[in-house]
Order: sequence, then C-alpha cells, then structure tokens
Amino acid sequence: MSEQNKAVVRRWTEVWNGADPSLLHDLATEDIHFRSSGIPASRGIDGLAQVIHDLRAAFPDGAFTNDELVAEGDTVVNRWTFRGTQQGEWMGQPASGRKVEITGTATNHLRGGKIAEQLTDWDAMAMMQQLGAIEM
Repeated sequence: MSEQNKAVVRRWTEVWNGADPSLLHDLATEDIHFRSSGIPASRGIDGLAQVIHDLRAAFPDGAFTNDELVAEGDTVVNRWTFRGTQQGEWMGQPASGRKVEITGTATNHLRGGKIAEQLTDWDAMAMMQQLGAIEM
C-alpha cells in the first residue's frame, strides 16, 4: 500500500507542475482539504484548482521536484523543492522576473487511494526575500 500511495503523490506533483488538470479528479477526493503556510486553506477540488491556477499564473515555468518520499499506511510525506520565475502577482507581490528556489514538506493523507488532505509547510520567508519583497 505504501508504494502505491507514493506513486499517487508522484503523479500529484505532475498536477502542480501544470500537467493535465483532469488528474485532480483522478488523484484527489472531491472534498480534499488543502492547508499551506502563507496560502488560504481550500476545500474541494475547485478550491484547490484555484490555488494551483494562481501559482501557475505567477510562476508559469515553476516546477516541483520530489526530493524524498516517506510513506506509512495512508500517509505520505513529501520533501520537495520548487524552482520558478515570477511572471505574475504572487501573495500580493507584483511580477518581478526573479527566479526563486524554495523547499517545503507536504504531509498527504490518502483515502481510498486518493489524496484527501494535504498539509504543506514551505519557506515563505525565503521566497519573499528572493522576490525582493523582504530585505535580508
């Protein structure tokens, strides 16, 4: 089961990287709960689709890589890195054309082979510094 759940999270990364949006329905429960530091929480596929859309609009070349996946039962923890160039507004910051590289961790709780909850912590301070919004 753990290896199957890791495979779901690997495919989930494709969704965040701009792959076929219909994958959301294949990989997430209809009532998915998404919580992330610095980003308003969302419930349901439509709410999460908006979060992903906003990220893709701000960082159209943005890409997540899976640095490490650890699974136990129906929980998969993903340590990831995001790299991209800000081309649109993000978290109130206008497009800067600057490149960012940040790290984070997502704890994914699966139900019936789909992600039902994702709790994400990432280094928002480092991103704001890289965007020039916060002085070091």
